[in-house]
Amino acid sequence: MGVRFPSVASTTFVGPLPATAAETVVCTSPPFTPPLDAAQIFIHWFFALSAGAGTTSYSIRIRRGTTTGGIQLNANQWALAATPAIADFMSGCYIDNPGAVSGLQYSLTVMQAGATGAGTQPDVCLLVYSL
Repeated sequence: MGVRFPSVASTTFVGPLPATAAETVVCTSPPFTPPLDAAQIFIHWFFALSAGAGTTSYSIRIRRGTTTGGIQLNANQWALAATPAIADFMSGCYIDNPGAVSGLQYSLTVMQAGATGAGTQPDVCLLVYSL
């Protein structure tokens, strides 16, 4: 007997990345409804990014919702060192327990600390599924 885990995914870049240090949504999942009220949601993400001029680090957040105002899931923003115009590839995962909801969406956001030039993002992926 097989088991199917409900899932949604997106490879659509929302951007663009600004020439400032503003937090920016880079990918948003399609709406997702967990199969059970107490289901755990597993979120996988990947992105490739070339930092804009002046950028010293990236801050990465996972948010519930489609904007930078959504609930931040990760306890702290993850800061990673950056070098302008050098391609970086990042990926990770996180778990959420949203309770009884429907049409749930998640967003991956990036902030380029110190940016004076816009970064470029050639690839992104966000996968959400229930366990």
